[in-house]
Amino acid sequence: MSRWNNISSKIGSTLRISDEGILRALPFAAWLSFLALISIYTSHSADRKVHEIEQLSEARQELEAEYTETKEKLTDLSLESKVLRKAKELGLTAPTERAEKIVVEE
Repeated sequence: MSRWNNISSKIGSTLRISDEGILRALPFAAWLSFLALISIYTSHSADRKVHEIEQLSEARQELEAEYTETKEKLTDLSLESKVLRKAKELGLTAPTERAEKIVVEE
């Protein structure tokens, strides 16, 4: 233990840290601690935003895929051949004569 006391006394005498020196450095240490906390908070906040953006991007991709599939189905169902087939199932036929224009006079 005496060896440790000897080493610490040599370091203390070399650095000459007194209570007054510690008190003078305390505000600066507090300022550095405050800046470190702000840095950590902003880092976590940025990580949180990155994860949120990633989730929104995945949701957007899913919605785009759903939109594309629905559009393809609509295009497929609106083809003339499909419409004629569905009309035939319902007993409807294509008109043989041209439609007449109805004019309403006031």
